[in-house]
Amino acid sequence: MTTETAREETHRTPAWPWRIALVLESRALNAEIPEALRELNADCAFRVAAHTPRFEVANLVERDRPEVLFVEMSAIDGPASGWIEAVRAGRESPLVVAVHADADPHSMIEALRAGAIEFLSLPLRPAIFEAMDRLATLLESRQSQSVERGRMTGILSAKGGCGATTIACHLAMALHTTSGAWKVLVADLESQAPSAHRVFRVSPRYGLGNALESVRRLNSACWPDFVAPVVRGVELLAAQPVENAAAEPWRADSLFRFLSRSYGWVLADLGRHLNPSNWSFLQNLDELIVVTAPDVLALYQTRSILQTLTGRGFEKSRLRLILNKNKTAPHDFWVESIEQMFEMTVLSVIPDDPAALANLPRDRFEFPANSSFGRAVTRLAAKLTRPGGTDSTPKSLSRKAA
Repeated sequence: MTTETAREETHRTPAWPWRIALVLESRALNAEIPEALRELNADCAFRVAAHTPRFEVANLVERDRPEVLFVEMSAIDGPASGWIEAVRAGRESPLVVAVHADADPHSMIEALRAGAIEFLSLPLRPAIFEAMDRLATLLESRQSQSVERGRMTGILSAKGGCGATTIACHLAMALHTTSGAWKVLVADLESQAPSAHRVFRVSPRYGLGNALESVRRLNSACWPDFVAPVVRGVELLAAQPVENAAAEPWRADSLFRFLSRSYGWVLADLGRHLNPSNWSFLQNLDELIVVTAPDVLALYQTRSILQTLTGRGFEKSRLRLILNKNKTAPHDFWVESIEQMFEMTVLSVIPDDPAALANLPRDRFEFPANSSFGRAVTRLAAKLTRPGGTDSTPKSLSRKAA
């Protein structure tokens, strides 16, 4: 499958170096494992012979705290179960990968029963890379328990032509610029007519569908395969056009859990209208911004969306409303009328500024900061992020640097 092909080609560039330790005796293993780990950009904490007494290895583990320990079980001092227990000293880490010169079934069973999480034998490639992907997913899952999640904001267009995708893409840039540090993702979840890649002027090879297929194995090492960098600190998870795009709920939940610990802010472009494909993502959102426009059909669809959401238990406190493509003259009339109609405050009014968007470069993404559109989007970013605004900034955002 294309997903696996992409990962085979590019996954050996992790976002964080694994701290590895090697307890090996065989000359062949001592040559091949370090070479493979260098491709993974792994940091080797220490390297000792397998016959080293267990108490010495335990002292090194206590001092250097490696996350993964490669151990040649057939050459260690004493039984495997007692050795692993002594080296870990009652902790869950390090994860132990048993290595052997050949795929001996007895050695494999003994190592796994003793507490090893993986068993590898010569030749190591490509099994070692697949094993490290699995280990990274497990390690990051443990790490995420102590990391506060990023903010998840959905953006839904009342109807086609309201400009929700344009706002989502430019808002991502404004959020990153306003903060100076947050890493922001635009997740294009509109599989019927994806367009965020055109706004960003990028041509991604892989995207949402591939990420959902591989969701069990997502980690920081393989994630760059699925996203397209736009500018530093802003990335796009592109959608792929498919007819039946409704994601299985467990896949959507797993994907959003991964995104929430990887980014300070995720802007999920849900497309237009409520439909089965975007409904499966709603429960994962902290807030939902509905983008409407000053025309009768858009306002009618907005009313329908708000009624459907609140009728199905989506809290009104999580809903935001933006009026886009607003003409200058009837500004006050439209805003007052809409707020009375929907009994909620209009979060932001984005002026109709087609010239600013039409004059943008065609070969790269550029934020029109000095236009009326750009200034309005910047003010919107400030409202979303400032303390005491629509919602206080989560503590996690300050920790998720680009």
